[in-house]
Amino acid sequence: MVSAQEMRSLLMFAASLADEARRILRGLAPDHLDVTLKADGSYVSAADTAIEAAWRDRIGQRFPDHGLIGEEYAATGAGSAWQWVLDPIDGTDNFVHGLPTFGTLISLRHAGEAILGVIDHPALDIRFAGARGLGVTRNGSPVAVSTRAEGAPIVAVTAPENFAAGGYFTLFCRLAERFPNLRIYRDCFAHGAVLAGAAGAAVDFHVRLWDISAAEALVPEAGGLFVRLDARDDRQQVAFGQRHIVEAVVAMAREPVTPAARD
Repeated sequence: MVSAQEMRSLLMFAASLADEARRILRGLAPDHLDVTLKADGSYVSAADTAIEAAWRDRIGQRFPDHGLIGEEYAATGAGSAWQWVLDPIDGTDNFVHGLPTFGTLISLRHAGEAILGVIDHPALDIRFAGARGLGVTRNGSPVAVSTRAEGAPIVAVTAPENFAAGGYFTLFCRLAERFPNLRIYRDCFAHGAVLAGAAGAAVDFHVRLWDISAAEALVPEAGGLFVRLDARDDRQQVAFGQRHIVEAVVAMAREPVTPAARD
């Protein structure tokens, strides 16, 4: 059991990691990002590796018995009950092209449960932070998942190709028909939209743990529902936000697909 005082201390430390990422980003010139492509075709920049290396060094010094799971380096401390889950730049493709919706993601898991999360948008100067029992804030002010019941809710989804990659394109079509106010947002920008109450729910497919662990910690703390629809290998399919919307998404995901409508 983690006390409220301990949780506040952990959250302050996580916020300091987000501050560190901002400092590193400010020190990198846009034309010196050393951008390369990974084996899967996704971008990685000097900023990605520099931020995660700095985070790992600080966590290792402060919490030597904690495990680390990050996008850019191999996992360590797999046997620890405490696991930091790190994504130095979620949306590196947006970052290298000058789009401001990228973010840095920090999460702490204890005994397999996400208990703390930070979603930071350095270029937009927006930070969502929270931990179990402490609520969620946006730049220091409390936020909560929307409770709006009237009208057509905005539902944020990841790109259609992410649905198709896991064999779920039929579900994407169903979502577009069921929720006419569908918005396609890449990366963690949609997660913040849900936490701020701007979007009723988000559906994120073909993602890894570091992409969604912060949202997993924050959404329930902000009064929403977080559900894993499926997991295949190291990829996961999740929906989160207002309970009635998420439950509708879960029901649609379980509907049988007729042969003629298969992806």
